[in-house]
Amino acid sequence: MDISTSRFGDLKISMNETICFPSGLIGLEDCRSWVLLSEQVDDRFIWFQSTQQAEIALPLVDPRTFVPDFTLQMEESDWAPLGKRENDLVQVLVTLGQSHGGFVLNLLAPLVINCERRIGRQVFNHADAEVNYRLDAFSASLQRSA
Repeated sequence: MDISTSRFGDLKISMNETICFPSGLIGLEDCRSWVLLSEQVDDRFIWFQSTQQAEIALPLVDPRTFVPDFTLQMEESDWAPLGKRENDLVQVLVTLGQSHGGFVLNLLAPLVINCERRIGRQVFNHADAEVNYRLDAFSASLQRSA
């Protein structure tokens, strides 16, 4: 599949690289096909590029990179749409944003991806999580990466 993006230009993406989010994301319900992209091998963050809307790419991080004690508590019913089987690998990522001159993580609504089935879902984290978790200590190094 060929996609044209505003950030990465024209890309050739294999269908087995795409991740389906059947319900979309909060505020992006119509974007249901995504691909994870990295500009460098050692990047702290990766880009979540919509394959349907070229201008939409979200920076994502593994929350434990910056919040080692991050926990995810989700409803049992949130697992069913992911089609998770016992041995399936699941990845949890959160969006990286900017607020008041610094970087923040949305720990309240992480993305959960079943890596085996290539299906994802944005879930509500029932743990004590913040929607704007500030990364003041990391802002300078992230600024250089972005």
